[in-house]
Amino acid sequence: MNTPVRPLTAALPAVVTAALVAAVALAVASPASAQSAEPEGIAEFEATGSGLAIDAPTELSTVPSLVPEREDFAFLGDPGDLVWVAGTEDGATYPTLDATDVEADLTVSLDKVEGPGEAWLYTFAGPGVAEPLASTADDQVFTLAAGTTAVVVLAVDQPGQYTVELTAKEKSGHGYAPLATFGGHAQSGSGSASATYAVSAAEATASEVQNTLADSGDAEGNGQAEASCVEIGSGHVDIGPRLVDGEWTAQIRDDTGSEPTWRELSDVVLTIPDSALFPIPEGDAYGFLGEAGQDIYMLPQTQSSDIVWPGWNTQDSTVIEAIPGAVDWNLTDVSGPGDFTLFLTSTFGGAEVLFDSGEALPQTVSIPRNTHAHGNWTFSEAGVYQLTIEFTAKTAAGEEYTDDAVVQLAVGDSADAGEACTGGGSGDTSDKSGGDDGDGDSGGFLPTTGTGWILWGLGAAALAVIIGVIIMVATRKRKAALVTGDADAS
Repeated sequence: MNTPVRPLTAALPAVVTAALVAAVALAVASPASAQSAEPEGIAEFEATGSGLAIDAPTELSTVPSLVPEREDFAFLGDPGDLVWVAGTEDGATYPTLDATDVEADLTVSLDKVEGPGEAWLYTFAGPGVAEPLASTADDQVFTLAAGTTAVVVLAVDQPGQYTVELTAKEKSGHGYAPLATFGGHAQSGSGSASATYAVSAAEATASEVQNTLADSGDAEGNGQAEASCVEIGSGHVDIGPRLVDGEWTAQIRDDTGSEPTWRELSDVVLTIPDSALFPIPEGDAYGFLGEAGQDIYMLPQTQSSDIVWPGWNTQDSTVIEAIPGAVDWNLTDVSGPGDFTLFLTSTFGGAEVLFDSGEALPQTVSIPRNTHAHGNWTFSEAGVYQLTIEFTAKTAAGEEYTDDAVVQLAVGDSADAGEACTGGGSGDTSDKSGGDDGDGDSGGFLPTTGTGWILWGLGAAALAVIIGVIIMVATRKRKAALVTGDADAS
């Protein structure tokens, strides 16, 4: 199996630090602290006149940690199992595979010469989401694109001394060149090279590791499992229900990457900059927002290139197939420093209020199946907001589905997105969908392997722009309303 690793930009975002900082803390506190080696990464590849060369450390120290109770780390063992992770001690650099100085893609594999257990090389498909690349237990290989760098983690599952070998073969139109060797730990030749590492993993017990983690404030037991959220500050997203493995689930569809991705709402923070401040319009129709001319934060009904554009969506194929009628969207609680409203700008410039936290909760809007719509989201003050929402619907047989979730927002340049984040789990659930989402997309997931999560921080353009006027009539306070939405695909 050949797994591609997506490119990594030169500047690492803060999410990398969030994902690995606990492992670095362990390195400082544990007797098995990792020692710095030159180069800092696992391997640096370089094209030379004679072929491909590797610059790599000869030894890798590890720190003990615990496998978290998460599906994406199941390849390392059962939850709570000990695992030893190679890292650095300075908290600023992390293990990498560096192919910035080669001109052809590399196929990379990992083999064990000797050792008591198995070794894995893995990366992150999302913030803190582990994705295995290669293992000494199988023949899986992966592709490292020329001119890129990949953040990776090397882990072993038993204490002791290991000798493992990393082999890279340069792709070309003529296949792979045979491996040539010469003195030293790095072997090179035309198109192929390998590096051999001595990996040490000190004896430890799960209770010792747990106590160390408790002292450092990381009860999760794994640096890669530390909570972190996808922060979305521009592009198109939709909130809506889906059936995931047969379970009715409120999620958010992220269209800011190369393909649409459904995520858990607890794993996403919508960030709203000060550039989203707008004056309240004149007229009685907008009196519910405050005094005319006063600035409020607003995510407008029509898309703005530098502001996130949230909508709502009942177009997932699982919803269309299972639900013959409307879906009730309930706002049950609002936490934040100010007021929240969601309203529609009608055909002639009026306002149709859907949700208003200044009024009694819960409030309900009824959305027909196969509907996609956008409105104006407003926040009267800067700070962290959490909107508790619920989607409820009935099947043709009368079975009621319901699920609630929290929309997390950091409003204003001064707001802390980390404070808004309550999740940081697997996030990407598109691989569970088993079908499309009703608009011709595959339900696709932004990258399944490699370091493609970096792309989320690059402000990738939204895939589609909806043009049109959406007219909806809504009532609140538990009264279902008829909503006529733009049901076309986008």
